[in-house]
Amino acid sequence: MKNIAIIGGDLSGISCAYFLDKFSGINSKKFNIDLIERDLEFSNDKFGKFQYGQEIYDYGWHNSISEQGVLFYLMIELGLHRYLIKSGITKKVFYTKEGIKYLPEKMLYGVPLDKRELVLSDLFTFKEKLSILYNMYNTMEDEDIKELTVEEFFKTIINEKIYDKLIEPLLTSHYGSDVSEQSMVSLMPELSFLTIQKEDINKILEDMYNRKVIDNITVGAEYRLKFTLKSFIETLESNFSDKVFLELNRKIEKIEKRDDKYLVHSNGSIYYYDYIILTLNQKNFLSWFNDDEKINDFYSNMKYVSNIVATFIYKRDDLHINREIGEIIFQKEESEYITKLEYVSNKWIDIKMSGIQIVRAYISREDAIEKLIDKSDDEIKKIIEKEIEKVHGLVGNINKYYISKIRDNYRFCSKEYNKNINEFENYLKEAYPNVYIIGKSKKGTTLENTVLEAKETAKEILENIR
Repeated sequence: MKNIAIIGGDLSGISCAYFLDKFSGINSKKFNIDLIERDLEFSNDKFGKFQYGQEIYDYGWHNSISEQGVLFYLMIELGLHRYLIKSGITKKVFYTKEGIKYLPEKMLYGVPLDKRELVLSDLFTFKEKLSILYNMYNTMEDEDIKELTVEEFFKTIINEKIYDKLIEPLLTSHYGSDVSEQSMVSLMPELSFLTIQKEDINKILEDMYNRKVIDNITVGAEYRLKFTLKSFIETLESNFSDKVFLELNRKIEKIEKRDDKYLVHSNGSIYYYDYIILTLNQKNFLSWFNDDEKINDFYSNMKYVSNIVATFIYKRDDLHINREIGEIIFQKEESEYITKLEYVSNKWIDIKMSGIQIVRAYISREDAIEKLIDKSDDEIKKIIEKEIEKVHGLVGNINKYYISKIRDNYRFCSKEYNKNINEFENYLKEAYPNVYIIGKSKKGTTLENTVLEAKETAKEILENIR
């Protein structure tokens, strides 16, 4: 009988426990899982909810679910598909000093597929359109994509104006952070993998469009749950078998390697494990590896991305919104704070509540977050309210508001990380066999990636258990 410790009770850890438990039944593998969390409840720091009337809504989960992704199929597996609501037919538009500008219809990763549509677009000046016609869709023959940031990649294949006015705002709104300086290979694996093959970028994009990879990264339709992310995590927990033991309010003091076992010092006791999976931020586990220079060096310069989302509730008659618009995206020069406004009552019409409108303001660019992260909720509300008035003019008083601030939400995918990750993985396997680091300190940049990585890790462990 093998013993596995999963340390960290966020979505990454709970998903990994779920997949280990599920796959073990299929493969008849025998082991026990301790799912360890230092707080009194799982994911206590990240997800919140608000109630209006009889309905409960999540203001901490802001990602939609892709129809073709692992998270979507997990919802079906758990029997939650009946609680999925599909996005209405809405448009993403840009806010500029000249007013609202509509996006071209055919878009992939922020790249316009139809040059004619782009030339007809009112996003660009006449001189910029002439320049675009001469410069769009270069090949990558002389570039090594492994060394490129997102900004460098897109400025290599298309006109610089398209990146600054179109792609950067779209990607920033999608990822919830300014991804310009992040690694192209880490952030967009499908597109970067195809490009490494030295194919023509235009053909790659057209092929992805034909497979209904639309907008930014999203495949097929978009969905949301009708209830909260915390409820989803609780549903995962309710599907655990008696192989999984939930260990709350348990603090880890130290981890020691002893032959082929690991000794975990916790709450004054020592526990033996064959496998350890760390799903928490490295700031919380580095002290357990104080004497290991390589682990400390690898994580010493790692940056993280923080996010702020403001959810505003208006009375219905106080906010007049074009029914076609689901999101307004702000370019850098157009807004000091807001990256995107999402009109929840437009885009997700099934969660429209009687007599009110819901608007979410996303603050995703690093400089704006730094200015706001330490301010009070009321201060943030007043600042964002003024910027919303730039779009709508004077609106009614906000009936209720909720500010979600998530510090160090996920890893910044730097080029240095890409250069060192393979060497670090090899060292970890050699020095600490059967120790896995996933989630915040590895791939988990979105909910989809977090669940996928947890599933891959569970499969790898089960393949190793004899």
